[in-house]
Amino acid sequence: MNDIDITPIQSESGQEPEGKKIILVTAILVGLFVIMFVSFLFYGDMTGSTVVSIDGLHEDNLNNNLNEEEGYLYNGFSFVNADGLWWTDVKVFGKIIRIPLHFGPKEVESIPIYGKLDPAFNTGMNVYIAIDPDVQNQYYTLALSELSFNMAKGINRYPIGSCIKDNPACEDRPIVSCADTQGKPVLELVIGEDAKVELSGTCMKVTGSEYELVKAIDRVLYKWYGIME
Repeated sequence: MNDIDITPIQSESGQEPEGKKIILVTAILVGLFVIMFVSFLFYGDMTGSTVVSIDGLHEDNLNNNLNEEEGYLYNGFSFVNADGLWWTDVKVFGKIIRIPLHFGPKEVESIPIYGKLDPAFNTGMNVYIAIDPDVQNQYYTLALSELSFNMAKGINRYPIGSCIKDNPACEDRPIVSCADTQGKPVLELVIGEDAKVELSGTCMKVTGSEYELVKAIDRVLYKWYGIME
């Protein structure tokens, strides 16, 4: 799996008028981009407020006092479950950071990763997070939040909210996709039946439906953190 090479660290009757639909989609997309920005800014505040309780759980985990639903060790990392999230500590750029994900590594082992990234994906600080403006889905939003939240401190890359196609709601946003990266590092979120991660050129396409999409994002993050191969 080393080939991944991610550097660690309606006008018809009964339908809404088109103008109203555009306003709604715009509001939703603005909300998504706000989620990305706020997640990036406030990552440290959330993790700092949970230090004491998480530290205690890690101590219990290392002393084998937790069952597997509460915590376990994975590739030398202690994982504990608190407030519906799986927490572990990772050393990034010489600093220990605390990361929360919705799924533990054992839950995402079955998510396949195909292909290989071009080294240019790791150029610069920005990663263009390409979303479909036609998708209005709570799991899509959760996956986007999970990704942006962890990029804030753990990945040392800055998420740039982008769209995969032109849309009134995407005005002033970059238009990129895996089909047209324009040479930029792109991560595209796709709603699809089979959860998977596909790498090609400077694009990473993450596919899944409902919670499987969130799992696929977590699979990428665990690889990015160096926790999984």
